[in-house]
Amino acid sequence: MIVTTDDFNEDKYKLLQLNSDIERAITTGSQVFLVGTPDARAVLCTEDQSYYITKEDTSNLRLLTTHTDWSVTIDTHTVQVSGAARFHYLLEPKVPDATKLQALLLKAPYEKLKRKAISTQQSSPMNVYTTRDLVAALQVSEQEILAMLKELHAFEDAGVWRLLESTYQSQVFTDMLDLVVQNDWNVFIEPGVLVKQFVNHLDEPSLVIRQCCQLYGSINTILGQEYCLFDRTKVATFRAKSLFDDQIAEAHFQAQLQHAAFPLLDAGWELNEFVQKWKLRVPDSVPVALEMLRGLALIKHSKAGKPSRIVYFPEDLLSPEPKKRFEQLFQTQEKWTIEQLEPYIKQVIGYSYYDPSVVAAEAHAVHAPKQFDREIVQPTVINEAERWTEDQEGSHFKDCGDWNFLFSGECFRHHLNKLRKSE
Repeated sequence: MIVTTDDFNEDKYKLLQLNSDIERAITTGSQVFLVGTPDARAVLCTEDQSYYITKEDTSNLRLLTTHTDWSVTIDTHTVQVSGAARFHYLLEPKVPDATKLQALLLKAPYEKLKRKAISTQQSSPMNVYTTRDLVAALQVSEQEILAMLKELHAFEDAGVWRLLESTYQSQVFTDMLDLVVQNDWNVFIEPGVLVKQFVNHLDEPSLVIRQCCQLYGSINTILGQEYCLFDRTKVATFRAKSLFDDQIAEAHFQAQLQHAAFPLLDAGWELNEFVQKWKLRVPDSVPVALEMLRGLALIKHSKAGKPSRIVYFPEDLLSPEPKKRFEQLFQTQEKWTIEQLEPYIKQVIGYSYYDPSVVAAEAHAVHAPKQFDREIVQPTVINEAERWTEDQEGSHFKDCGDWNFLFSGECFRHHLNKLRKSE
């Protein structure tokens, strides 16, 4: 017999479907908590994962009871029901967004001219953030916050997390490179140069110098002494960016004088001139190669014998939202190869779904005309898509029919869902 208790209430209890990770965290005594403001989506966090809580309706009414002994037949036993549920909640993994974290930290970047005012800035919770503040603001787990902070090369100062202001960072590292050249220091071969040598020569905080060492290389401790070791590729990329910055500043100045608009992609260098100046800016032991600039610049091949140009087009200035990013990419350039797209899209589409044919389909869904013409697409896209489809023995694309459908948004969404469900 089933009877309701005196305090029966359909709204008293809520059901939440847990996955194995959450169950393990609860049974082992690990931290499990909810985070979020009243006007935000509720998020459940463990020490290293975070999940949105989403509502799932059901057509059945489920009765809730504390009764657990089913050894006695139902005919001779009374089961008390104290609640009911017409819906339950599911956990949906939340993907951490490093761009939001970066935006928070850049509200109060570490700047040279404001070093004396740091203590004042730290007193305001709107400007600087502890780890706990960031967990609450971004609604993700502490380990995910720490991983993103590492990715952004943030540093902890007086209990709060900071990022160097970009102009200040560039100025300090330029001074460090000048010191390397002037003193003929071998900063590219282990163990490197003592950090204190940079500190002794530059009027900058040790914290900032150490941060630049880590941004453009690494710090190794040997017999209690810290050594700074630079990475050749990072130094070469830094010098390339400085060339773009100089050229953009000059082009922007000329545009202001002429009261004209300043499209970023109209600026740039002739490719050969850029490479020659780039070689002159790096130390002798640092080689340069255009492959180093993937995700930082685009090479524009001109027609009618005109020289090719290279323009500044950094990945970190694009939208973090996938669809918007694809639109920006194809507004910038009509045709892309998979190799060209890769550095601009991996961060937003996720490595687990990074298959050439899927990428090409998404790109075509955003940009291409109704009838897909294989001839207008760079061969790399076609070859990679065909190769991947053959590797999968046609299992994912056998029902697409033809290449027009394969490179359509409908096909992309259909097969991306299939790939996700098969994981």
